[in-house]
Amino acid sequence: MSKFYQKYLQENLPPAEALRQAQLAMWQSENIDWRNPYFWAAFTLQGEWR
Repeated sequence: MSKFYQKYLQENLPPAEALRQAQLAMWQSENIDWRNPYFWAAFTLQGEWR
């Protein structure tokens, strides 16, 4: 979640893009444990898409 908020608040990305970038960063992490979708796949966005 910290990666998501960093990209959303500091880099001013839209929520969907910030979530995608955070997921990709975890998937490409050197820490093999964080690559497993178990840790990042459950995060979803809810609410109005506009």
